[in-house]
Amino acid sequence: MTLDLNALVDSGIVSSVDQLATAYTSTSGSDRGHPQRAIDIRVIGGVDLRVLPDRGLDISGAWYRGLPLAWRSRVGEVSRLVNPRGSEWIQAFGGGLLATCGLRNVGAASEGHGLHGTFAHLPARDVRVDHLREGNDVGIQVTGVIEDMDALETHLRCERTIRTMCARGDVLVRDVVTNLGPATAAAPMLYHSNFGAPVWQPGACLELPSREVIPRDDATRSAGALWREAPEPEEAGIERVYEHLLVPADGWPTARIVNESLGVTVEMSWDARTMPRLHQWVHPCAGVYVLGIEPANCSVGGRAADREERRLPVLEPSARRTSSVRWRIHDDR
Repeated sequence: MTLDLNALVDSGIVSSVDQLATAYTSTSGSDRGHPQRAIDIRVIGGVDLRVLPDRGLDISGAWYRGLPLAWRSRVGEVSRLVNPRGSEWIQAFGGGLLATCGLRNVGAASEGHGLHGTFAHLPARDVRVDHLREGNDVGIQVTGVIEDMDALETHLRCERTIRTMCARGDVLVRDVVTNLGPATAAAPMLYHSNFGAPVWQPGACLELPSREVIPRDDATRSAGALWREAPEPEEAGIERVYEHLLVPADGWPTARIVNESLGVTVEMSWDARTMPRLHQWVHPCAGVYVLGIEPANCSVGGRAADREERRLPVLEPSARRTSSVRWRIHDDR
């Protein structure tokens, strides 16, 4: 789609930029006694998003010109959990284009922190929704602050920005994490991006610049190198988790989901300077059936495992880390 959207607005042909890009807020979960905020974004010719301020300003649904991109679980988007312990995180895992893991633990429950940490259960504050105009582009920008802290030592703040642009399938999430506490703090983080049908279904394939693929466990190892092709659904299928060691790139590696039957390619890229590791999750079980692409700065073994390997990411007091992830959709239909 080739449109000079700013020219349409500035000339007066379009009376309001809301005709091209709009957002509205709502509340879900009230019927279950646990209301949570939602922001629904619509952009002409781009990726529409459903953003959840009360779940870490994560992204639930995503649609490109009506085509659903994200896998969403049967659990749904509403969670009653505040500080999930053990494996409780999975009980409230709604999926979505982005479920952020961290800020104090990623992966297995470890050192008193639950599976995948608390990020996806923290409410964002200072949430703003603004029109964005850059060059010929018009879009929507959402910003907010997510904080993970205790009463004594730990205070990690994440300033999040989400952008989705008109007339192109382009979504960007940028996070600035700062250690506001008095002591050095563990700060692992993982971007859990989840894809489902019709984008990820038998016939689709995944392209990654991998130089080595490491299975997490025996079940994954027994599946062999079956990470590239979308599998046939299995009635009793079990999850497979891989870590990909990537070919050195330009700092922004790209994972591509190619679906020739749809004529669509979904690209996910990330800033490897701060997210140097990549994990992949495949669950072929019928009724689940999902692909997860997971850039991270850590393993999925939990903080104790990373500490033992001397690979636990930390932030010194007042230090900050900027990380970004981007999705681009190419439509050949």
